[in-house]
Amino acid sequence: MVPDWTGVYSRPADKGFTFDPDTPAGVATTAKLTPEYQARLDKRIADVKRGIEWDPISTCAPPGHPRWLTEPFLREFVPTPNQTWLINEMVNDIRRVYTDGRDHIPAEDRYPLYNGDSIGFWDGGKLVVHTNQLQGGIYQRQNPDYTDQVETVEIWQRADASTMTADVWVYDPPSLAEPWYVKQAYVRLDPKQDLRIRYWNCAENQNNAVHQTQDGTTQFNGFSFDPKAGKK
Repeated sequence: MVPDWTGVYSRPADKGFTFDPDTPAGVATTAKLTPEYQARLDKRIADVKRGIEWDPISTCAPPGHPRWLTEPFLREFVPTPNQTWLINEMVNDIRRVYTDGRDHIPAEDRYPLYNGDSIGFWDGGKLVVHTNQLQGGIYQRQNPDYTDQVETVEIWQRADASTMTADVWVYDPPSLAEPWYVKQAYVRLDPKQDLRIRYWNCAENQNNAVHQTQDGTTQFNGFSFDPKAGKK
């Protein structure tokens, strides 16, 4: 038997975009970073203060995991005996957790993936997940970087009738001086709203056609303030 995780959930808006929702006010991150990656974070924060920021998902790429955990859009969780789907509405992003006893993909066949390779097992009503084979990225805007050596362990469970939680341990020796523990929570939305997760095509919004400029800022592709630009 697998637990009933039906419903549509979302990460609470008041948690902002900080990867660790329990980060104290005025603190950049609770992660213990290596000197190189602390310097990267310091530069990112300084650049933002000067109006310079580049978000890798600006080109409509998937956020990737572990950033997947922080995106504030609608979610569904679909457990079955052999496979559980963790669904994020954003760019139709689905993490598949295999619980049929298989191992990870052999090392010689691995290559970096946005959401990596996830296997797990059920411990009563708890889903324990290990994920590897991930791409490097950022935990969220104005948060630290992670490398393609990052791995996570998660324990998912329904804390009560309206809350799903995930205890998360992040391991990434190049960027983290020690493993990083955070606790994520997702709130079930009012079932009377009859919410549906829709197909997400980021490219349908012309404002998402952007590129990174030489100074690190974002600019729309083909954008010009000249009303005559593009006219013959």
